[in-house]
Amino acid sequence: MSDYIITVEDYLYRRVPKNNPNYWKEINGDKIPSSFAFKTKPNEDGLSVNIAALTTLKATVGNAKEVGIAEISAATPIGLGYQCKQDKQPDNDAHALIIGNTNPIGQRH
Repeated sequence: MSDYIITVEDYLYRRVPKNNPNYWKEINGDKIPSSFAFKTKPNEDGLSVNIAALTTLKATVGNAKEVGIAEISAATPIGLGYQCKQDKQPDNDAHALIIGNTNPIGQRH
């Protein structure tokens, strides 16, 4: 089966750990993912996400007590010149990467 081609019409799910305050900020009483949640770490080749069209929120989140989900339009990284590429894992065909240093994406969220 060929790889899924991610377009600006797609949405991507990003797992966000609930127990790390760096990943969250509060706006008007609501907790939302901070820009930190969208930044690659020095040892990463890209930002790990799931392609929404190939999975469900429930399958992506896993343990809801420990992990939240941020949804991002693929139009954001694609519009900034990033390649979004399916990166199938043995137990997850929906896995993908936003390739490169994603700090500028984090600044938009």
